[in-house]
Amino acid sequence: MKYLQFFLVNLLCLLPIFTILANSKEQLFYDAVRLEATGNIDLAIENYEKITNQASSANLHGNLANLYFKKSDYSRSILHYRKALLLDANNREFISNLAYVCSIANVQSTEHARHLMIGGFSTNFWKGFLILFIWCGLFLISFLFFRRVAGKSITFVCLAWLGGVLPLALIVFYSSKQENLAERQVIALLHKGNDDTNASASVALRRFAASSSTANASVRPGESLFVNESQLGGFQSHQGKNAQNWLLVRSADSLKKGWVQRDEVGWVVQN
Repeated sequence: MKYLQFFLVNLLCLLPIFTILANSKEQLFYDAVRLEATGNIDLAIENYEKITNQASSANLHGNLANLYFKKSDYSRSILHYRKALLLDANNREFISNLAYVCSIANVQSTEHARHLMIGGFSTNFWKGFLILFIWCGLFLISFLFFRRVAGKSITFVCLAWLGGVLPLALIVFYSSKQENLAERQVIALLHKGNDDTNASASVALRRFAASSSTANASVRPGESLFVNESQLGGFQSHQGKNAQNWLLVRSADSLKKGWVQRDEVGWVVQN
């Protein structure tokens, strides 16, 4: 009884905090909508960005993508359309708008991150289904042995079971690979204040993790890149002088590779 009272007292104490946070997000959203309507795009973007630090939704990222498009910041528009499609993969408006922005930004409109879904199900679903299928098969085979069923029947069941395990294992392998790729996907971004309308605008992929390093290659703002994996696990990164954080990235076709600062790219899956 004491534990229940303790829980209820703490819950009542936390309720005002939750209410304040909810009201804060709602206020930021309404302010952003009002600012957008009055043409104050910069402050509207600032409010929307603050909301994304607390919550995330497809419409929120869609609104941000639209505003960045109005500012000719096509790389961030592409980034937020991809984030929106991650949450609402079948939204035709987002798919169409993404393709349009990519054509203007002169970058390839690659598949969005939901391509890692197979048959509309995530990797965790297929892993769980594979484990369930394996255990059910083993249980059935053990039951048939216990019942002393004819050898031909048991052989048929074993072959059918293996015939199901192998393709399911391949699906899990492929889905895990695509999920890992999606988690490493970033979008090349120009520094805020610059726009992507300049034909010469590019993001340098440096030979070394230093601002003074020459460019090994360059990519268009809005282009998809993939962060290299470290042999020790995680992402291949480096902290340089002045606490600058660097990532080693490559292009989708692996023909371009180099170091970029963290603020020169935006994560698709991560916020």
